[in-house]
Amino acid sequence: MKPGDLVRWTHPDDEGLGLVLKVVSQPDRIGCGEAVIMWLPSKEHPAGHTGCYPARHHYMETISEAR
Repeated sequence: MKPGDLVRWTHPDDEGLGLVLKVVSQPDRIGCGEAVIMWLPSKEHPAGHTGCYPARHHYMETISEAR
């Protein structure tokens, strides 16, 4: 995961698309890492939102990598 990647949150109760703004720490074998993600508006968050999320999570997938 790196800044500029487009990610998808796949939780059945609140799916969403987001843009990775900053990687705080990369995932490794003992931790999930952290990334700041700007989420586009969704059903649960009509205004969108930005926050720090695990960089490796079973509900998050990278759908387009930045160059």
